[in-house]
Amino acid sequence: MYKDYALLTYYTLTPLHMGAGTSVSYIDLPIQRERHTNFPIMAGSGIKGVFRKFARRRWQDEALVNKIFGGEEGSEGASLIAFTDAKILLYPLRSVMGAFAWITCPLVLKRFKEELQSIGRNLEIEIPALEDEAEKLKIIVSENSKLIFEGNKVALEEFVFEVENNRYSLGNIEKIKECIPNTLVSPSLSERFAIVSDNVFTDMVNYAVEVRTRIQIDQTTGTVKTGALFTLELIPSEAIFYSLVFVSDRDDINAKEELKELFSGNSNSHSGTGSATNNEIVLQFGGDETIGFGFVKVKFNEG
Repeated sequence: MYKDYALLTYYTLTPLHMGAGTSVSYIDLPIQRERHTNFPIMAGSGIKGVFRKFARRRWQDEALVNKIFGGEEGSEGASLIAFTDAKILLYPLRSVMGAFAWITCPLVLKRFKEELQSIGRNLEIEIPALEDEAEKLKIIVSENSKLIFEGNKVALEEFVFEVENNRYSLGNIEKIKECIPNTLVSPSLSERFAIVSDNVFTDMVNYAVEVRTRIQIDQTTGTVKTGALFTLELIPSEAIFYSLVFVSDRDDINAKEELKELFSGNSNSHSGTGSATNNEIVLQFGGDETIGFGFVKVKFNEG
């Protein structure tokens, strides 16, 4: 039985590929997605593996790592912590004004609020409604938005939206900002914050992804190696995810305090390791570590 909890939020510093295996579509290596919404996620198993690797390097104590994360062979006992999948909170899109926008939607905000309530944390934010067909191409922006042009329009990717009369208050955005790695998004979050309808958000996180074509060169011929051409799907830089971590204690160890310790102090930032300051660390998730993908700033929000 888990007795405590915390919120983790993730800010992608570089494109991220948390892989879902191979695909029969034009994307050979797609990212992980929720089955029912098709929203991008970061699987809890991958998150736990990265934290385990980081803890092993930081603590230099394999017995302590096995006590908290569970034995890899299953003989040292069950894990004292459980990570949920990380869900998308804010997704970056190209914008005509303000360089780029962070978009979200009523469904995402509602789930974020309800999941925090489930662990006893009350996030008092307004959940706007943008569900009517007439509102499909409307957008809600903040009171100090830099995304607007021609008085009441916002252009994201190839789509032009009409700004809703009701602006999203800076107070709501500040409450969201408290949860995420704000050393990177402050003060620009409110200036680039936008809410679109659930349908538009679904389309954007499915099609406004980064796709790269990869090849392997045959060193003897200097040309592309046969069969070594493939496409890779990536979550873009500046995306923000969140997940929950549940913690139980044993008489001989306080797992939550040990977990909090991971987010303090300093260590070198390498693959699977990170640097830690002010409850924020930089870790590397997913594949293609050697070409710089997957660097993510993670914030520990104590419950």
